[in-house]
Amino acid sequence: MKLYKKIVLTLSVVVASSCTLDLREDPNAVQPDEVLPSLLLNSMQRNLATLVNTATGNGQQLVRQQNAGSALYQTAITPQGLNGFWSTAYSSILQDADKLTKITKPNGYARHTGIARIIQAYTLVTLVDFFGDVPFSEAFGGDANFNPGVDSQADLYDYALVLLDSAKLDLTTNTTTSSPPGYQNPTAPGLADMYYGSGAATLVTNPSVKWIKLANSLKLKILLNLRLTDQTRAETGIAALIADGSATGGFIQAQDENFIFRYGTTTTDPDARHPNFVGQYPAGGGAYMSNWLIWHMLYGYDAIHRFSDQGDPRIRFYFYRQVLANSTSTNDIRCLGESLPTHYPTSTGSAIIDNTIAGRPPMGTAPSHPTNDPTDGAWNRTFCYPSGIGYWGRDHVDPQGIPPDGLLRTAWGVYPTGGRFDSNAGAAVSATVGQRGAGFQPIMMRSYVSFMLAEAALFMSVGGSTALTYYTNGLNQSFTDVRDWAVNGTYNTTTVAATAGEATLLSTFYSLNYLGGALITPVVAATTGNLASLSGTLTIDGVATVAGD
Repeated sequence: MKLYKKIVLTLSVVVASSCTLDLREDPNAVQPDEVLPSLLLNSMQRNLATLVNTATGNGQQLVRQQNAGSALYQTAITPQGLNGFWSTAYSSILQDADKLTKITKPNGYARHTGIARIIQAYTLVTLVDFFGDVPFSEAFGGDANFNPGVDSQADLYDYALVLLDSAKLDLTTNTTTSSPPGYQNPTAPGLADMYYGSGAATLVTNPSVKWIKLANSLKLKILLNLRLTDQTRAETGIAALIADGSATGGFIQAQDENFIFRYGTTTTDPDARHPNFVGQYPAGGGAYMSNWLIWHMLYGYDAIHRFSDQGDPRIRFYFYRQVLANSTSTNDIRCLGESLPTHYPTSTGSAIIDNTIAGRPPMGTAPSHPTNDPTDGAWNRTFCYPSGIGYWGRDHVDPQGIPPDGLLRTAWGVYPTGGRFDSNAGAAVSATVGQRGAGFQPIMMRSYVSFMLAEAALFMSVGGSTALTYYTNGLNQSFTDVRDWAVNGTYNTTTVAATAGEATLLSTFYSLNYLGGALITPVVAATTGNLASLSGTLTIDGVATVAGD
């Protein structure tokens, strides 16, 4: 028996000493040479939505679309506060893209490669826009280089443009039995398109027109940014994109071409709901809405004059009021006990005192609202709370503590968070109202493209339509898309997002309160001259009107 034990012990030592364990590898994790390309692509698509949500949250605080919880920018936006954004970009998306293309390119999985390159380009440009010069060419050497050098912004923009052009080729290459680099192997594995919902078989055998239009729209974004350093190049590039009528030309312009990530209603791990919904609706609290944005949507640009007490027609989609009247207690709204800061515009009752730096919002003549009339009550709402009807957020960089107002303050609305539409319900948020979190992450909307084209037409000679036409298109697209998502919870998919009765309630309320369901009826013609008649269908400055104009 003792001899037997000695033999077993000796064999154990031999076996143990003959094994080599790489402590740098997690034995529970899939290693790069074992991963399936379709699963890598799934991870990239999912993490792109996380990246955009994080980047958007930080950006909104800087441009007054969301409250920043500090009185100083240096502490409102900190390096450590961007760790999640940085980590998602590098250790998830860009790392996965590097691994994926090393598998897909030699094996002829062109569709995988094309989608990965577009996501890679978007991520890279977002990093540059946030941080400037960032690591890339040396970033994925593993333990061979723990301190990669940075690439210049110009080089990274150039590389992103190359990636997008290569992606367009990957998405249009024909299926072939040969094996040149970048070919589409007819036996390529299927893939899941989490954004446009294209079936695996469709993507493998046919080009994806929507992904190609996304690539062109991203190229437009890059070139538009480049006009600040090289306007000639930007002008030439954008003009070529506008004029491209080929099969690989065109921008995102149709509603079902909007590049969005859809969230669901599943609450089990992992939670599939919109992050903003998760952070606010189940228990209240969450982010404070921007008083600045609410004020402008209520009063700026003639809003109340057009829409009675509704303001901008999108305000009830963006914001949900948990109460219909503002508290007068400083325990709830602490700024009520504070003096108006000197840089806020206000009125003495006989004269408007402008913001000495920013002036006042664009106003029209009476009866626009707020008017240049110092007795207009809107001027008393520029600080602390923008109305008395329940809109209740925080002013820019307001660092005060948080009172017990989680079920009182204005919450995220139905668009795009998947919350509740504001139909004057005045009830507290909960996890079971509205679209239950089945919102979406807007990444590249058709309205964005129209606004970019408007900027290009305004500052450069690029052809196409006028800046005014593009800008008007963008507004109308935004109005339409906001309402359609809120009513249907979807853009041409079979997703059912709203709770029972929510879409009907929204559609009924909206139709009764917004000009019979219309948003803003575009002005067909205008003149500064006198009209000979005010009846019938007129010809105004050469424009022939028809009934209903």
